[in-house]
Amino acid sequence: MKILNIALLALLSQSPTLAQTKVNKHQIDTAVQNFMRTAKVPGVAIAVLKNGVLLYENVYGVSNLELNTPVKRNTVFELASLTKQMTAALIATLAKEGKLSLDDKLVKYIDNPPAAWQDITIRQLLSHMSGLQMAFEQKTNESYLLNYSKAFMLEGAKALPLIAKPGTKWKYSDQGYFLAGLALEKATGQNFDTLMINRFFKPMGMVNTRFLNQDDIISNRAQGYLVKNGQYFHDRRSWQFELTPHFGVMSTIDDMVAYEKSLVKGDIITADVLKQLTTPSRVFYTKPNEQYAYGMGWEIHDFGSRHIAGHSGYTGTTYLRDMTTGLTVILLTNRDADFGPHPSILTNRIAKIVDPNFPAY
Repeated sequence: MKILNIALLALLSQSPTLAQTKVNKHQIDTAVQNFMRTAKVPGVAIAVLKNGVLLYENVYGVSNLELNTPVKRNTVFELASLTKQMTAALIATLAKEGKLSLDDKLVKYIDNPPAAWQDITIRQLLSHMSGLQMAFEQKTNESYLLNYSKAFMLEGAKALPLIAKPGTKWKYSDQGYFLAGLALEKATGQNFDTLMINRFFKPMGMVNTRFLNQDDIISNRAQGYLVKNGQYFHDRRSWQFELTPHFGVMSTIDDMVAYEKSLVKGDIITADVLKQLTTPSRVFYTKPNEQYAYGMGWEIHDFGSRHIAGHSGYTGTTYLRDMTTGLTVILLTNRDADFGPHPSILTNRIAKIVDPNFPAY
């Protein structure tokens, strides 16, 4: 079990707001271990922060069942769709700098686009309001291929019809985020991965964060699993995509702590950009004292004055931020979220342990 260092204890004692935050480590550990057992999650890394101050961090279980290697703070997990919030932030940041506009038409950046794409904007791609379908990569015999070039991915995207007129219907779309990344490359003349690394990861101090490349040897990489009939199986995601703004980032719990601290500082992703991303683009429902919506790369769940934003990845990752109180819970796991209780159950439970007034949902 990790303990707070002397510098952090001193900071807590100097700040009435932070000092009032009680972190019951035993309760958190018990919640994590119970979830791992009942949901059959092999490995977990968690961090809890308040206004950018690390309150608690711990690791549990194994990263590879075959080798019985423990999860460590430098274990590299696939973030999957948590990548989308970073992609949206990068595009919004470069839009602020005038490299492109969120209201640009996609066709400005795509050669020989389908006629149906004429009215799609970059903003609609990032908010899943483009009318595009979810998956788009071509398959053979219902299986993904080993390698996909950008050109082949674009060919697959062009071949699919829209499911709705742009701007009229919300549909979660990996296709949309791929095209947004492609547009950013055309607008800047730079490789998407390189832009993300140089603009975000390096200045944020995310030293072990990278994009997935199946050909590379990735030190301390966690193996992904799924569960069927109570048994573990490999999550066989061995295909390689040349451009992955929709799912490709890999990171560690320490690096995600650095990312959250940077978000709080607003030094790389500015406060106005973050506000833009966490402002509803599509409201799903409104109830008395509650609203559920989607921004750009963030789900938004408001309860009265509590403005809560988050996102998950299907590899078993979850990022939860209470924008009102500053409480953040980051959870990385190596069990596919679609094959068992969703990891967001655990992040919400931890948030409730740290803040008893955290909304229950």
